[in-house]
Amino acid sequence: MTDPTPSSSNARHTASADRPWNDDQMQRIARTLVDEPESVWRYIRGLPGVRSWKILNDMVFLILSGVLGTLWFVVAIAGFTVGVSLLIVLVGVPILAATIAILVWGANLERARVRAFLNIDLPSPYADLPRNGGRVKRGWQAIRTPAVWRDIAYLLLLFPIGLLEISVALIPLQFLVTPLVTLVGGENNILFWQIDSFGESLFALLVGVILLVPLAMLINLLAMLHGEFAKRLLAPSTEEILTERVEELTESRSAVMKAMYLERRRIERDLHDGAQQRLVSLAMDLGRARERIDSGDDAGARDLVLRSHEESKAVLKELRDLVRGIHPAVLSDRGLDAAISAIASRSAIPVGVEIDLPTRQPDEVEGTAYFVVVEALTNIAKHSHASQANVAITRDDDWLRIEISDNGLGGADLARGSGLSGLRDRIQALDGRLRVESPNGGGTCLIVEIPCG
Repeated sequence: MTDPTPSSSNARHTASADRPWNDDQMQRIARTLVDEPESVWRYIRGLPGVRSWKILNDMVFLILSGVLGTLWFVVAIAGFTVGVSLLIVLVGVPILAATIAILVWGANLERARVRAFLNIDLPSPYADLPRNGGRVKRGWQAIRTPAVWRDIAYLLLLFPIGLLEISVALIPLQFLVTPLVTLVGGENNILFWQIDSFGESLFALLVGVILLVPLAMLINLLAMLHGEFAKRLLAPSTEEILTERVEELTESRSAVMKAMYLERRRIERDLHDGAQQRLVSLAMDLGRARERIDSGDDAGARDLVLRSHEESKAVLKELRDLVRGIHPAVLSDRGLDAAISAIASRSAIPVGVEIDLPTRQPDEVEGTAYFVVVEALTNIAKHSHASQANVAITRDDDWLRIEISDNGLGGADLARGSGLSGLRDRIQALDGRLRVESPNGGGTCLIVEIPCG
């Protein structure tokens, strides 16, 4: 008797291979929708014709508004109805929480859609929500923010607005396909116009061609109005932006004051433990040399003077190093290119330097950029186990862009690293931005942008 197992296994394998969508593909699509929703809209936006014609771009956007508005309206009504009705047995609480979470994700999907089709950047109002605490605590904090309810209001209002938009967006298509619909014998209505004959459908096609320009203007106007509508509800409010700005300024000011205090203490310690002790020793050696001169011991006095001379050169070098740590003279005299090249030449690992700055930058910008590079290279030498680092500095309009990368272990985390936090505080004091790309085992790349306009 033969074993049926191999044949059944092969049959299952063949069936799974013939399926157009397997589990891995579905998982990749789901991850893309969650992690990079804008890529989906970018793909649709990049279809032939849509990327080239503004009218087609706006038509697709309005049609999607109608479809998605209906979807989110059904999700909201069903979720809230079931959740509220089951609150008495506590089952409704997780249903309501899940409904709100899905709608917030839907609002983020809308932000990505507006950005892709209308080129309107809508920053997330949830960027500064605290990440500590459990899910329940973080969920409760999120629900208490006005942005959640604005997102839900947007998705509910998207239903009637989307129906209006999809109705207007389909009017040109109705005119264009009227002769084809008449030929196949389908019901042919355009708004309140009942078309009964093929000749009448040809006349409707002519009317559609005549109305194409005003309809295109109407479609573009609706898309523009939708963008303004999205700005009102999906973007952070002016009050939230100002509150966030005040918090950032308060934090950066406190960090700068703390950094100044620590820097002053470091300078005091370096002077006390280094140059001051050497100067005391130098004064004592010179005193003993004078005593030996007075006693006629010229050879002993000569040895002490020579030793004092070497000690004085060491003190001068230490003072130069200390001054360089406060503000290097080469930076003031020759600019960032020479100062960064000098840092790279003294680095413990090879550092490639690429600087493209046609003119000098403001003093505070150059100073911040210099110390950012110094601290970053110090962190690389201490912690990254890298064998190569690179520094690239360019000017992009009104921003100075600094990119510092290495081939080390990676895994740098802005939230955990105190060195990176110090860099961020120094950069934010000038309204700059810091981004860290550091996958495990893939090296680290710091991207710093400082306004210099």
